[in-house]
This record gives sequence, C-alpha cells and structure tokens, in this order.
Amino acid sequence: MPTTTFFNLPPPKREKLLRAAVAEFARRPYGEVSINRIIQAAEIPRGSFYQYFADKTDLFRYVLQTYGCQVLELASTSLDACGGRLLELPLTMFDRTLERYRADNGAFQNLLGIVRQNVGMDVSQFLNFPRAQQVLLARIDPAGLSFRSREELEVLLKMLVLLTAHALMAVCCGEDSPENTRRLLDRAVEIIRRGAESKEEPVC
Repeated sequence: MPTTTFFNLPPPKREKLLRAAVAEFARRPYGEVSINRIIQAAEIPRGSFYQYFADKTDLFRYVLQTYGCQVLELASTSLDACGGRLLELPLTMFDRTLERYRADNGAFQNLLGIVRQNVGMDVSQFLNFPRAQQVLLARIDPAGLSFRSREELEVLLKMLVLLTAHALMAVCCGEDSPENTRRLLDRAVEIIRRGAESKEEPVC
C-alpha cells in the first residue's frame, strides 16, 4: 500500500501520479509496464516514486484496489436500491453501471483496458474479495431465498456478480448491444431464480 508520504501529497499531485499509473497499466500488460514512463508522465523524480510505493506491484495493487472500492460502492448502492433482494441485483447494477459508464466514459475505458491487458492474471491476489463479499452479504435480505448454508448464499452472490460483470464487459467492449445483453442477463437470472427462490409458503 502507499506510504504516508504519498497520502500527504497535495491532492492534485497525488491524482496526477495515479492518472499516469492507470494510463500505463491500461496500455500494456503488467510485465511490460514501465515505472520510468509513469514517473515521466507524472513529472516526479524516480527517487520520489520509491518514497510513495515499494515497487510496481505495490502501485498496481493500489490502482486495482482504487477501482475495486468504486465497484464495491456501486454494487452496495445497487443492492440497497433493490431493497436487499439479491436476485434483483444483476439488472439494477447493470443499469446503474451503464449510466455511470456513459457519464464518465474515460474512467471505465481505463478499467477495461487494465482488464484486457491482464487477461488470465489472478487479480484476487491484489483485491480484497473477502471484505467485499462480507459488505454485500450484510446487505442481502434472505427472505424468499432457498439456501441451506451461508456458503450457498455466498456462491449465489458470486454467480450473480460474475454474470453481471460478464454482461457489462460485453457491452463496454462492443460485443453486443445494451438492450440484447440486458435481455440475456434477465433470462439468466430467471433461470437461477427457479432454483434459488424458496418454494415454501411465507410464514405469516
């Protein structure tokens, strides 16, 4: 993680370094990313960089965690918007994410670039997935869902999040139209719903 020295920088200087890093990671695979190009774009001395980050891996982790926090915030507010009803999360998050994508295309393009450049990389080593999962699980209303254990609920959450991420990538990468992708996502959720919803009558 960044040092205290980094967080003590004036916000404009901190943001300029982060923008330079994001742009570099979005253009090249992790192994080809150059610290020299980043510090040149950020207009900082090489020695200063190592006062802020231990190495390239430290910087990459921070970039991914920054995006991870934004995605978690979007998922959390989407789940809150649908009253904690987990099976409504995919379409709600799909719609809200596309709305933000259209409003701030540049940020999402950079995130997509990083994903494309690092296909096959296990990014879980850089992101705090267990924490994100706990944040979302705490917001779920389990009423009406059929599951035998917390593990099954965790699996269902992961399935729905991955479905949503796949749909969003398809739209943002131009593989399909938003309308058709949303229709297919809705169909996939409906199939899952058949097995995930409780068949028992509600207890009054």
